[in-house]
Amino acid sequence: MTRTNIAFGTDGIRGVAGRWPIDEEGAVRVGAAAARWGGIGHGVVIGRDPRSSGFRLAEAVASGVRGSGGRPVDAGVVPTAAVQVALAEGLGRVGVMITASHNPDEDNGFKLLGVGGRKPDDETCGTLAAWMSEEPRSRATPPGEELVDGSVARVWLDALAQRCPDLSVLAGRRIAIDLGNGAASPHREALERWLPCQILWLGARGRVNDGCGTEHLEALREAVVSSGCDGGFALDGDADRCRLVDQHGAEVPGDAITWLLARTLDVSRLAVTVMSNGALEGLLPGVAVVRTPVGDRHLREVMDRDGIALGAEESGHVLFGDHPGGDGVLTGVRALCSSWRRARTVSEAVSTFVPWPRRTARVRVAARPPLDELHLLQDARRVGEAALGRAGRVHLRYSGTEPVLRILVEGRDRHVVDRVHDEVVAAARAALPGAS
Repeated sequence: MTRTNIAFGTDGIRGVAGRWPIDEEGAVRVGAAAARWGGIGHGVVIGRDPRSSGFRLAEAVASGVRGSGGRPVDAGVVPTAAVQVALAEGLGRVGVMITASHNPDEDNGFKLLGVGGRKPDDETCGTLAAWMSEEPRSRATPPGEELVDGSVARVWLDALAQRCPDLSVLAGRRIAIDLGNGAASPHREALERWLPCQILWLGARGRVNDGCGTEHLEALREAVVSSGCDGGFALDGDADRCRLVDQHGAEVPGDAITWLLARTLDVSRLAVTVMSNGALEGLLPGVAVVRTPVGDRHLREVMDRDGIALGAEESGHVLFGDHPGGDGVLTGVRALCSSWRRARTVSEAVSTFVPWPRRTARVRVAARPPLDELHLLQDARRVGEAALGRAGRVHLRYSGTEPVLRILVEGRDRHVVDRVHDEVVAAARAALPGAS
């Protein structure tokens, strides 16, 4: 069967489990490329979330690693951040996390992680993709006998304790945590021993992201209100994202979490993506806000280059300078601690964050022609930005993981934002064949 080349999206490789390249053959190639990247004889840490497809894919990745002279380190079911911490601690040279993040349970994917837990840049992604298109240098090997290496989970849990040495503000609080039936679920007891508060657990069994987690906050909101919690947070499949709710069950916007953490950490510079709300610059006086393309690897590159201590996406993916990767547990705990150090309640702590009005849309596409060649759409964007004024913007981008054009319209006047949004969406559907 002819196989198309494996392509990297915004955050690794993702698709329907069992279909190329998210099948055993693709996994073997991923493992072989990872071993080649890490070097002969070096460890490749392999983690996964609890999706039903994950175990076989992990076996296939390990087979590809062994066949190319690497040493697989089976971390079992752990968050992506655990693999990144393990790499930073020298438990392996590179890593593979098998997850589709916030996607439905029937999807899966591969996140490749380099030295220190860093994600590969564009050039390295190109090299890895080229290696995956080749036949592996050696044949895949049968499954090995190695057991799950529990040290990967332990070093992650130890790192959480080191990053949050003072949790006294949590004492006497009751919080809800929705694990999204994901990678943090097996570690619930260890997390409960670490956190000095009463915890109401949700999303600890069942299909990953199925009616729970960051994409489905309804259960968390209801639980917070009905159980009288002081707040709570939800994680996605690989636990690298966090979405926060206050004591009323209302969602705290991702940019409000960023604003809260920036003030608490007293940063002088902040890295955010182009999707973050324009109000951040005005609400963080004295803080230089640097904007990057979408994707946490772009944030990390800028943070490492410029010594920035905090980076965040409005989706709830937060990076700290003292931690090697996005960690939803760390983000949620730090956000709640920050709230209660500043105010009596979460809602009070974020009450002065007032975002600019915005509208977003997802237009499904059948093809991805270059956006600068879509003159009808570009004309609508220019007219819209003129109507929005200096503070407004219309941002267009294709999704890195779905056949979707993402549209963001933002400005100070809600009525103008609504009108421009409708006009740009209509122009996108007219300009893109097969769009819906």
